[in-house]
Amino acid sequence: MRAPAFKQAIRALIVLVLAAAGLGLGSSTASAAPVTINLCAKGGTVTLPGPVSVPIWGFGVPTTPGDCTTATASAPGPVLAVNEGDTVTISVTNALPAGHTLAFEIPGVDFTAGPTDAAVGATVTRSFTASRPGTYLYQSGGGAGRQAAMGLHGALIVRPLTANQAYDTATTAYNVEALLVLSTIDPGFNAAPDSFDMHSYRATYWLINGHAYPDTAPITASPGQRVLLRYLNAGYDNTTMLLLGMHERVVARDARLLNNPFDANAETIPAGATEDAIATVPSGSAPSTHGFPLYNRQQHLTNGPQTGQSPSPATGGGMLTFIHP
Repeated sequence: MRAPAFKQAIRALIVLVLAAAGLGLGSSTASAAPVTINLCAKGGTVTLPGPVSVPIWGFGVPTTPGDCTTATASAPGPVLAVNEGDTVTISVTNALPAGHTLAFEIPGVDFTAGPTDAAVGATVTRSFTASRPGTYLYQSGGGAGRQAAMGLHGALIVRPLTANQAYDTATTAYNVEALLVLSTIDPGFNAAPDSFDMHSYRATYWLINGHAYPDTAPITASPGQRVLLRYLNAGYDNTTMLLLGMHERVVARDARLLNNPFDANAETIPAGATEDAIATVPSGSAPSTHGFPLYNRQQHLTNGPQTGQSPSPATGGGMLTFIHP
């Protein structure tokens, strides 16, 4: 294998490792380089608490570029991590059911001129220079939003050249990084995405990184450590996340640093938006048995249609995780 191809293979492996890691993403000293990423958009399934198996459309990384039989769909899709200054080329092969044109997009990213869509069986290639660090939501814009709602979304992280910073400023330094892709599922819609009346969409599963509590992964951080919370709202509704027993400092929205960062313990992330916040684990205070809860303020803390039930954050389900030592 020639050296450039070897480097690309290594970077592709890193993408897969990041995707598997979910909440606990690490970082290291960054350097700019050409990056090639291959994705497939195809059908798959997810298992939710119950257990309940639900069909999805999701992105996956093929073992052989362009051969979607070698890819596994996930919702959200694999985490794509690049460095500031990288020249990035993303090729996405459309293996969706017949009649579904894929439109690959990353709001906030300036792509070079070229095709944006791919018919079934075709591949669309989009390129850009990762000129601005931050947290981005990649997705399919096809199907009037139905494709993204089926699971065709994921996180792109552009890292600055300084390790363990979210942006090119020391005020965004962190010890622990946590990715939080927020999404929902209405199993009725997922069972019939083409014919479902979207006016009747009622989410009954509320997810963090594709999982509902108790299957969500906890965030591990010690007292005094700074936790970078990368929120991405891939759902239809504005979502408020509350961090009980801690404050977070909101430093950026939609991959843009705020001129006036602010402290909060409950913050609303609009649908389709991203937000970066840093929370410092307090010293000398005792968290709950599970740790410091981070959960949906609208109380979407159930799994499935459980009318009339109101479980507590410690014993419920839905959009809930914990920060703990």
